[in-house]
Amino acid sequence: MTDTTNNDTPLAENLWTVKDAAAFLRKSQRWIFYALQTPEHESGSIPHSKLGRNPRFIPDDLRLWAAQGFPPANAFKTWKEADERRRRRTG
Repeated sequence: MTDTTNNDTPLAENLWTVKDAAAFLRKSQRWIFYALQTPEHESGSIPHSKLGRNPRFIPDDLRLWAAQGFPPANAFKTWKEADERRRRRTG
């Protein structure tokens, strides 16, 4: 599980860079940058956050995203938010 601050936001040192994400996905860094330019609602987009101007990736999110078959980023975000709400109610 990713270490988090009090508001469940991942700490910056636990986030992956483009290089880390590319290595995990076995893709080139160019592929990652292309996916970052793809609109979130389109196939080929990748879930990410920004730390300043730099894209960063939450490792657990990329693992889940890959396990789900690489859906568009906004579809993954919607699923993740619904799953977190469900866990809060049952947990």
